[in-house]
Amino acid sequence: MRSFVEVKNLQEKNWGKVVETYIDDGYSAKNTNRPAYQRMLKDLRNGKISLILITDLSRLSRSISDFCILLKELEKYKAKFLSVKEQFDTSTPAGEMMIFNMINLAQFERKQTSERVSMNFHSRSLRGLANGGNPILGLDRDPSNPGRLIINEDEAKLIRYIFSLYLEEGSLSKTAKRLTDEKMIRKANGRPNTRHVADGRWTVPSVQCLLQNYAYAGMREVNKGNKDEDPGTLKAWQQYQIVKASWPAIVDKEIFDQVQKLIEQARKLEWRRFDNAEKRIFFVSGFLRCGHCNRALFGQSAHGRNQVHRYYGHKFTAGEKIECPIKRFSADEIEEAIVKHLDQVILGAGYMDNVEDNIKKSVGTSRLFFKTKIEQLEKAISKIASEIDSVFKLSASFEDGCAGGNLVKERLQTLATKKMELERNLEELSQNGHTFVDTKVARKVIEERVLEFKRGWKKATPVLKKGLLRQIFSQLWLTVRGLQVHYSLAENSKELGFEPKTKKPPGSSPGGFLFPFVEPAVIGLSGGSSIVWPGTDGWD
Repeated sequence: MRSFVEVKNLQEKNWGKVVETYIDDGYSAKNTNRPAYQRMLKDLRNGKISLILITDLSRLSRSISDFCILLKELEKYKAKFLSVKEQFDTSTPAGEMMIFNMINLAQFERKQTSERVSMNFHSRSLRGLANGGNPILGLDRDPSNPGRLIINEDEAKLIRYIFSLYLEEGSLSKTAKRLTDEKMIRKANGRPNTRHVADGRWTVPSVQCLLQNYAYAGMREVNKGNKDEDPGTLKAWQQYQIVKASWPAIVDKEIFDQVQKLIEQARKLEWRRFDNAEKRIFFVSGFLRCGHCNRALFGQSAHGRNQVHRYYGHKFTAGEKIECPIKRFSADEIEEAIVKHLDQVILGAGYMDNVEDNIKKSVGTSRLFFKTKIEQLEKAISKIASEIDSVFKLSASFEDGCAGGNLVKERLQTLATKKMELERNLEELSQNGHTFVDTKVARKVIEERVLEFKRGWKKATPVLKKGLLRQIFSQLWLTVRGLQVHYSLAENSKELGFEPKTKKPPGSSPGGFLFPFVEPAVIGLSGGSSIVWPGTDGWD
């Protein structure tokens, strides 16, 4: 492409220069969820690009709908695109038709390839082979054939012991407790360890998942994700079925079936208990978080002598000791304080003015931080790009296979890898910091939702009440001073006046938006956004 630009400049003076290179290594062109592609769109909107040069159309997009959106963006910002391979003039109807035909063929090829791969996976599954992934406890990958699994005899003994232990205890929780007490080691599978695996703790879900895995009975579940789907709506190679695996069974089929029967019976008893139990809705369960340990707090209930008491506390996991000073708080007190806050305080004189001021301050702080970091990364990328050009030109003077040429190629590869890493960091930073918020609109969104809450709260069902609160708050933080709030400012980013992002910043919730900050902060923390109630005895 650089050679193409050089030739064009020879043919036509000042034809153009390369201002940036966008490489999405390892990403498919089937959609636009690509870091460099999104950065390219951002540069296009900022006026940095007047023409996008590509080797061929399939590198840019393999989706008709995505390509149409890109064409509209190019037209909006008075830019063009050019393919080295297919040099069609899109300003004419014939050229535009040919471009769409090429994209349509690329989309057809992608879907056909995807279907062939899926059918190949299905064929391998029917033969009992593994289709990637990390081996589970009791099985290892066959060194001579990566598609087959072999029994790890040491781990297989533990598997048989777990099955016999469950038949002896008849309870998942008791089985998990005994395995934890006996310090039985779980398999990390090369993934970042969860706190339970790292602490050597067995949980009810982990035990249940192991006991219900058909692999231990020498069987293979095909299309497990479609287990509950109607087979009549699926193609033959998409339907769920159980086949014989290519590895032998670790547990006898009779024992495996006996365990499945006991688990199913226990599940039915649990469902029956829940069906007959009183339904209790906790309005802020899950999005109420502990300000001390940052973990989510969930609704809990306890039976007293005369009544049932409702609380918010940390999720209990057998064998895990919770050392957080927050133990539990009365759910009635917290929910009453929130409702009173929304009903009387939030629309009081001056309150929303303070919230709006804090939004402005927060946005200003985050913009300055991200602007500085982005400028530093852009300078580093520009410096490496210049060095790559120099090394690339130097490589042309060496013959293939010579020692000097190999060293230059290694250096070129090192620089390219470093540049891609910097570009990835820049894209992530740009996505988290690209928030151009209209504070007036943000304020209006909050006010409208509070009014909707006031109109519908009294007549709403418990489930609808939880939904009304979820619309207003993205997160609530329980602290020694009371509740600190994060407002859900908009259902989508366009309501606030900033460009859409492919992914939300860490900590943001569905339908909400949390601003990224240099230091932890809360929108509207000062000026009345802390909800304080008298029940503070939950702290040690």
